[in-house]
Amino acid sequence: MREMEFKMEIAYDTIKPGVPVEVEESELQGGLVVYYTIVPAVAMSGNFRKQEALKGRKGIVKEVREGNGGGFYVTVSFDE
Repeated sequence: MREMEFKMEIAYDTIKPGVPVEVEESELQGGLVVYYTIVPAVAMSGNFRKQEALKGRKGIVKEVREGNGGGFYVTVSFDE
């Protein structure tokens, strides 16, 4: 199992612990770097090297917490 953190600017009622989510992969720097967005574009991950890319695109929300500087952080668990 792999966990990944996403930044969410607005609290969405549909994003809560136990809810299944799907992510979309996007590339930067000619495919050397990837990042993920919870569909439909509610939260975004940090950047990862292509070698660290997710194997699957479906996960379960584990935790949603409010950040110190505003916004929210969503932890998603993926089976890998």
